[in-house]
Amino acid sequence: MATRTEFDAVAYHASLAAEWEQRYRKHSFQMRQIVLMKSLQGRDLAGTLWLDAGCGTGTLARWLAKRGCSVLAVDAASEMIAAAQSAPAENCSDRLSFVQVRTIARLALDDRSLDGILCSSVLEYVPDPAACLTEFARVLKPGGLLLVSVPNRNSVVRRLQLACHQLGNLLGQSWCKFLNYSRHHYSRPEFERVLAQAGFSGEKLVSFGSPLPGLARRSRHWAPLLMFVAQKPA
Repeated sequence: MATRTEFDAVAYHASLAAEWEQRYRKHSFQMRQIVLMKSLQGRDLAGTLWLDAGCGTGTLARWLAKRGCSVLAVDAASEMIAAAQSAPAENCSDRLSFVQVRTIARLALDDRSLDGILCSSVLEYVPDPAACLTEFARVLKPGGLLLVSVPNRNSVVRRLQLACHQLGNLLGQSWCKFLNYSRHHYSRPEFERVLAQAGFSGEKLVSFGSPLPGLARRSRHWAPLLMFVAQKPA
């Protein structure tokens, strides 16, 4: 059964479903597609089966499908799934399936059935990120890939967001409202340990999300998000 925290996070995102796709017109969200491209650069995706765990309105699931993946895209918010199903799929709809689920910590999928999993900015909102990673390890084939992004504990931007949120609470303002629900953040070593405990080995790390230009955008001291590319051992 979903916890109160989990329910609140789902309800919060459900309230954003009508505008979520438009967010990908902003640079901060466009970076998610660029980071996905960098993370999978040089890999042949044609014919592979992927899960998009926490797909929102399906932008990244469609990105994968356009490159030849068959994608099961799931989300706990029915409003997000409805928006994803109604969005144009640009000749790849036959490789896309959008399904509402209660939780990504328990998936109705067979063991060792997937080639890859994408989990973009989702684990920060769930009650037990480690349980989700354990479930991902169960459903991935040996050698399968996991792409998972989490907030960067050491980011100057993340710390400023938290400070603004706390100040807003004191003043009765809803600044950085997503931080009411974003409960988990990690340093690189911390999340690498969490991945290892779930049975994954790290392959690559991409820092992103800073509003600053150039090197600052990619610096782990500034970038508020970390994309880990990990593999389940063969």
